[in-house]
Amino acid sequence: MPTLSPSTEACEAIRDRINSGTDYALEVRATVVDELTEDLQDLRQLRVDVIQETEEQLVETLDLQDNSSHQIRVWIRKKLDTKTQDEVEQLKLLRRQIELRLLNYATTDWRVRIWDVSNSQAPLMERDMFHQDRSFVASMLCRVEVKP
Repeated sequence: MPTLSPSTEACEAIRDRINSGTDYALEVRATVVDELTEDLQDLRQLRVDVIQETEEQLVETLDLQDNSSHQIRVWIRKKLDTKTQDEVEQLKLLRRQIELRLLNYATTDWRVRIWDVSNSQAPLMERDMFHQDRSFVASMLCRVEVKP
């Protein structure tokens, strides 16, 4: 019987999957947080944060417990060091590599499974932040199911 809540288990599985990637190198390890609180002005290094947005109990079978569905967002944020496009392109590539790493991922016991990864966050907001204070902000939304 699991000792973690399904949402915590899903967030930790995503965090562990990101941190175990070999196609990219993170300056710091991805973390699970309750909410984004750090001001972008104070951001000195790359941050990859995993945050749960919604949780829903699915009713699919006649069993006592069904899977739970979660919307979990992965934020990638960094204050840019230079004004060159190269740094931005590297961060865009990192975002894409993390997205591909998460897509259709399932834990070895198949309890946690990522069904969809999309960049449904409004790209206009991300572009505005980039132009206002030279910060790279990107996110992806994961639709995850956890077995009971």
